[in-house]
Amino acid sequence: MVNTFQIYFSPNLALCKSQIEAWLSDYSMKVEWRCIDSIEECPASEIVLVAEGDLSTKDRRLLAARRSLVVVERWSLDASVKWIKMGATNCFDSASTAHIASWLFSECTHFTRSESEKVDNSMLQIVIDTIPVPIFYKDHLHIYRGCNDAFCDFLGYPKERIVGCSVYDIAPKHLADIYYSADCELLAQGGTQQYEAEARYANGTIHEIEFNKAVFLRPDGLPGGQVGVMLDITERNQLMRELEKSSQTDQLTGAANRRSFDQMIHEEWKNSKESGKPLSLISLDLDHFKKINDQYGHSGGDTALKLIVNWLDDHLEEGDSLYRIGGEEFYILMTDTDLKKALVKAESLREGLAQHAFTIQNHEVNMTLSIGVVQLDMDVILDKILELIDRALYEAKNNGRNQVRAAT
Repeated sequence: MVNTFQIYFSPNLALCKSQIEAWLSDYSMKVEWRCIDSIEECPASEIVLVAEGDLSTKDRRLLAARRSLVVVERWSLDASVKWIKMGATNCFDSASTAHIASWLFSECTHFTRSESEKVDNSMLQIVIDTIPVPIFYKDHLHIYRGCNDAFCDFLGYPKERIVGCSVYDIAPKHLADIYYSADCELLAQGGTQQYEAEARYANGTIHEIEFNKAVFLRPDGLPGGQVGVMLDITERNQLMRELEKSSQTDQLTGAANRRSFDQMIHEEWKNSKESGKPLSLISLDLDHFKKINDQYGHSGGDTALKLIVNWLDDHLEEGDSLYRIGGEEFYILMTDTDLKKALVKAESLREGLAQHAFTIQNHEVNMTLSIGVVQLDMDVILDKILELIDRALYEAKNNGRNQVRAAT
């Protein structure tokens, strides 16, 4: 039974392919030729003939993961060594079709994986297979040369499907680009590396991973490759995000709290200064809140605050953010909004709330707001601006409540 060998080639080698095919026919080799536009189309460890002019930057990263032969217009030892160092198996010029045919005959009939590509069943492999976190190692050309069982489980591939492959063969391109860039940086700088990136598990879920990697050296002192350990930090990061959100959220109403406001006002202050766009602030105070507490108790007061926050949330516009500053006082930070627009918005909120009836403990309750408004002056310190809006709010309350006052 004659085996059929698949050989991939790039478009500019169509003429060479015909000549090589003629040479191979003398040795009864059955070859299935496949023209490809990119090395990505050639499976890992397969034979590919590629013209130097057909090689893109991304193709060069995959040379070592295939049995690649680069065909140049004019052969030289320097050119050959250059491509071999980049991961090609060999290099010939386009006129040497007989030599290429000889190389192909050797590859197809006598090819066996090198020892570095075989799964190592030594004690070291047994030891790392017992470690429950994914471990891998690659050579200096970014080709996987070994891994443990946990790494196989993470990818959903057996070792034989991983060893000898590039990261572009086993990961989505947008993630492979991140890993490859980090690998290049590590090999260039040496030492160790730690960074966080997403990874897609075998079941399709995306996890947050902390990569811890180090360069290992060859006997001649040059980088031999890298070894890496992957730690799943998805749950840890989620907990940290929840804690951060909790620290910036008012527990009663769910609105952002004073801590969140203090952080955001400085960020928006900086953005406004850089962009030149106006930034305004509205301060709102619930009128006669003590009467609600006295009549309905603290639970009724809590209900009132929640209802106010929900109502205000429903009336915010894009670029507005609501904060509970304390007690019955709130801020609304308005980006890309000047004083005139902020006053119109404040009056709309005041009037709308006054006309709205809320239900507290089965009773219909009307509530009103006293409001102060200020446009932030980038030449005035923030503490002074907050004093101005507090004064405007005080004037609104002192002059009968349920009204809007602009800071002057």
